[in-house]
Amino acid sequence: MDALQVLKEQYGFTDDELEYAVNRAKGILMGFAMEYRARLVLKSMNFINIKSVDLPTHDIEAERDGNKYFVEVKATKRSPTKEYSAYKLAMIAKLTGTHLTLLMTPKPNLLVTEEVLSEPKKVLLNFFRLALNNKTDELKKFLEDEKNKKIIQSYDKVILSTLHEKIEAMST
Repeated sequence: MDALQVLKEQYGFTDDELEYAVNRAKGILMGFAMEYRARLVLKSMNFINIKSVDLPTHDIEAERDGNKYFVEVKATKRSPTKEYSAYKLAMIAKLTGTHLTLLMTPKPNLLVTEEVLSEPKKVLLNFFRLALNNKTDELKKFLEDEKNKKIIQSYDKVILSTLHEKIEAMST
């Protein structure tokens, strides 16, 4: 017996009510189905300890060859990292492991997120990694590059916000 038939029998829902509910929930259902498919894809790629998470930075955490990976699952034909905001990049920089983007359409393709970011987003991600990990000397050298400096200056609000959070965390 399928799930809709169970809902019909247990709760007395009509076909119209169930059709309405399914139409409203299509995006949610697709997301969970895609996540399940992604877990199977990762398993076929020899990842282990695969677990679903509901975080702004990623959908799945997994391990392979002793390394931890954070996987964002995408079912889009557009640029997979186009909507990665500066705030999301700051959160990704805090992760201890490799962030991956798993494109599910038209066929599964696993990419290192940093490699598919636009140049400004790569610069910003690297800046956050250096700043949040207290790599002061490397950060100074990074900012000596005028191109990097110019890009970073265009993200001043998110940088101030992120570093303020770090300072607050350090003082408690």
